[in-house]
Amino acid sequence: MSKAQRTHYSLGKETGVGMVEILVSLFVLTIGLLGVASLQFTGTFNNVQAASRSQAELVARYVSEQMVSAAQPAQADDGWEVDDAFFNTDFFNFETLTCNDSNLYQCYCLTLPATVPNCRTGNCSSAEIAEFSGWEASCQAVGSNPNMRISVNCNDRDNGDAKACSSGSLVTIAVSWPLKADSQTNIANDNRCAIGADANRACVVKEVTL
Repeated sequence: MSKAQRTHYSLGKETGVGMVEILVSLFVLTIGLLGVASLQFTGTFNNVQAASRSQAELVARYVSEQMVSAAQPAQADDGWEVDDAFFNTDFFNFETLTCNDSNLYQCYCLTLPATVPNCRTGNCSSAEIAEFSGWEASCQAVGSNPNMRISVNCNDRDNGDAKACSSGSLVTIAVSWPLKADSQTNIANDNRCAIGADANRACVVKEVTL
């Protein structure tokens, strides 16, 4: 075999090995990039959920603190009770307010709506404090997540009296927000998170005993 032939054979062998290495490298790089993209998506989702959960904790705590601060000695029983207005669903989530803007915070929270009593500057009754607190809590909720909602329910221990929530009853405050990933639907396993027919929601639940 001549020197020229040996050189030609060597060059041809090096070219073939280089192509295989490039293809393998591209395959490995593609798999790695797909993994990074998946991690970024999961991380973004978890960050959004964490932010919503933190804000929901603050909103639920605010509602419970307002309720406890407004509690008064029960008239017909031992213990404490709050005005029935604190359980009026119309006072939460801007149920009785209307606006043409889809941004709830800009629509209802930048200025105090005319129908909501201003308890910052004037004296308010217990019912007015309940309405004002419901508006403030709703603004805190949508300021973080426009789809966050508040529900307040009482498991009344005495259905025979006139009070919607008698002394010693358990009050449940749920602040919920929608889940956006099918893989995370197992989080929403508490029916207290549901808003109407929408059960695909996560929530923070705080319970208070009067």
